[in-house]
Amino acid sequence: MKKFFVFLGASIALVACTKEISDEIPVPTRLEFNVTVTQDAPTKAVKTDFVSGDVIYAFFNNVAVNETPKYAKLTYDGTKWSGALQGGLAVGELAASGETMSAVYFPFGTVNITKSGDTYAFKGADNLPIYSYFSSATASYELATAGEIATLTATLNMTIPDNYVQFFVDKSGSDYASDGKYRLAVKDIRPAACGSYTPAGGFAITALDYSQPMWGYVYDDLGVLFSGQIDATAWSSASERRFVFFETGKPAKSATISKTLSSHASIKLTNVASWPAAVTVPTTYDMGIYKNNDPATGKTLLWATSNIGATKEYSGSDPTPYSEYGFLFAWGEIVPFYEVENWQLKPEMTKPKYYWYDNVADIITKYSDTEVLQSQDDAATVYLGDGWRMPTQVELNALLAHASADGYAGYQMNNNGATIYFPDAGKRSGTSSPGRGYNGYTQYWSSTRGGGDLSWYNYRMSMYTENGECWQGMSVRPVKEVQAISNLVHYWPFNGNTNDAVPSGAINGTFLYNSDTHDATLTEDRHGNANSAYSFDEYNIISIGHAGDFGTSSFTANMWICTTATTYYNTLIRTEGSSGGNGWFIRFRDSDIEIWASGNQYISNTKINDGIWHMITFVHDTNNKVGQLYVDGVYKGGYTMSSVPNVSSDVLYTHVLGSGTHYRLCVYDGKMDEVRLYDKALTAAEVAALYQY
Repeated sequence: MKKFFVFLGASIALVACTKEISDEIPVPTRLEFNVTVTQDAPTKAVKTDFVSGDVIYAFFNNVAVNETPKYAKLTYDGTKWSGALQGGLAVGELAASGETMSAVYFPFGTVNITKSGDTYAFKGADNLPIYSYFSSATASYELATAGEIATLTATLNMTIPDNYVQFFVDKSGSDYASDGKYRLAVKDIRPAACGSYTPAGGFAITALDYSQPMWGYVYDDLGVLFSGQIDATAWSSASERRFVFFETGKPAKSATISKTLSSHASIKLTNVASWPAAVTVPTTYDMGIYKNNDPATGKTLLWATSNIGATKEYSGSDPTPYSEYGFLFAWGEIVPFYEVENWQLKPEMTKPKYYWYDNVADIITKYSDTEVLQSQDDAATVYLGDGWRMPTQVELNALLAHASADGYAGYQMNNNGATIYFPDAGKRSGTSSPGRGYNGYTQYWSSTRGGGDLSWYNYRMSMYTENGECWQGMSVRPVKEVQAISNLVHYWPFNGNTNDAVPSGAINGTFLYNSDTHDATLTEDRHGNANSAYSFDEYNIISIGHAGDFGTSSFTANMWICTTATTYYNTLIRTEGSSGGNGWFIRFRDSDIEIWASGNQYISNTKINDGIWHMITFVHDTNNKVGQLYVDGVYKGGYTMSSVPNVSSDVLYTHVLGSGTHYRLCVYDGKMDEVRLYDKALTAAEVAALYQY
């Protein structure tokens, strides 16, 4: 046990009295503290002693709850404490003996103390309970007076609440900014805060349901600390549990850890920066729907092809595998109920278990009159990162206009040359079966609440017309909001095939030689999705016909590649005439990148043969007579044309991906994905936006 014997002194100005005081009875004009402070355990995982700036808030059980909170604030300067009475609390209100004082310590952040009914409530800067570790003590105190000096004597043994545990995420290997927001969700651990104080009952804990996310607090630029209460019975033996780490603006990460925990344990979570993504990043399609279904916004929506938590896209089969359903969320919650692979974070979905429901006051604490989800409560945003979100009701309705039953266990949406599927992923209420699959539920949340005469809980957009409550579990289909870019004439997403996703004048890619020996093979894309990109191995050529015959017009070619090759003249895309001098191409010269159009040439020394996915953009601008090379959305350089060439004149061979010509010459060795051709010169802003697609 660590002990700190600290003598505290503070001068307290007293309000002038209106009664005449006898000279024989001096009134105390200064209060001194003679307080012994001890602690029976470390106050947090990386801190074992009190440090300068720590504050203890002390309340007196004989002082009634007042509209302006009355308490003593004790502040530590590294060697001693200083004390001051707050809220107009006078020395005369303290008892001489036989009474108690209760003290609480919050390690982090702003503490706001307000009167709430017959209690004092503790809230943080965001007006939410302070879900960080705290310690408290209740002890008798004595107040002795000697002339003008009153001395308060007490021994405070600061203790950690039972079943509290702490998790520390080390900053090593990542960048946890001091103003960041972090959350950690673990099964059978719940956030618990010191919520209030009353003179009769002391401190009371405000706790959320088990498995709800704990808020993290940055500690001295060393990392982030989380604290919560464990279900001691559940953690008495080791079992695999999923830890999910949320960082604002970035994709969520997760790991499965097997461990036992007991009260007051402190655990350091290592290598969190290298944890894998918590969910599969879905492929997206442009379904021709704008933000809020309004083209004037200049923003288009890329619709995900699978739900949050699904590990693969819906195949339109019956029965549908669980891997195609994804998670079921309550509206505004980020911890799902999940029954795949035998683990659950949220065991049931009921009104009292809803994150934003105050069971005591029978009110919704945050979203009772708010029309749209905040990003920190949007499941799509917190799992996939900035740019992703749940669609609004208007956007879902616009998509539903293109819906048709697929004949199995869901709906398909067909528009703008693309097709995506929505499986009957189920709906969970209480502990009932989700009702997934054939004759199940096809209901999906929107980010906006229902309108008209619908009551406050109709936040979801449903494929049917049924009403649902916000604490029911339903699916989330994310969208990505991006700048709209026009004039896309060909797009090969390589999602399992070489088909062109642009319906007007589509040119599907074909393998030359029609031999499995020479065909490029499907591989993982830049998001880790299987069978969503092609791998070339120096023998593969994909023909795209005359897709690149732009003549004297401007055009833009864009693609994602991943390679470690250093072979001279690794060609990514090319067309050439019978003499070999016409057409255009993008290729490597050793590890440099070259763009070329009918003799106009630029070679950049930007090295991208590093085994990492990169986006290459070639802009051939005939209006301004320039050619430009961009890598990962950033301009690298270009060429100037003295005259505008015709890149389609004397074209003998078709355009090909992965080789210099129809024949295996200057072949590419690496991965390729998302090849786009535009019949205009993209601006720098559009190229930068394309990098976000």
